[in-house]
Amino acid sequence: MTKEEKREYDKKYRAANKERFAAYYQANKEKIKARTKARGESMKHEPVVYYLPEHHYVGVTDCLYHRLNHHRSFHKRVTEGYEIIYTAKDMTKAKAVERYMHYEMGYNGKHGGTKGY
Repeated sequence: MTKEEKREYDKKYRAANKERFAAYYQANKEKIKARTKARGESMKHEPVVYYLPEHHYVGVTDCLYHRLNHHRSFHKRVTEGYEIIYTAKDMTKAKAVERYMHYEMGYNGKHGGTKGY
């Protein structure tokens, strides 16, 4: 079965069993939310400042896996070869390092750089 065939099969299956899925979700809503939240929390780590050399980009995150996935999926950035520049104990210090890298050293980031942070 190809990916397209599988996708079409899944779509038809979900449409045919829509009420059953809705009933299951309603019955287990709190359990599902708790499991989703726990999974997200388990992937977090100390804040890191990272560098994407292909785009001369510096960013900060406390969940590198999700952040790199976001770069690939939504911004079409190349994330291979990323480097962790700095690991901090709290997000405030990590953001200060990120601001320094943008404003003083000229790296790209979410907010462009002009001095005066």
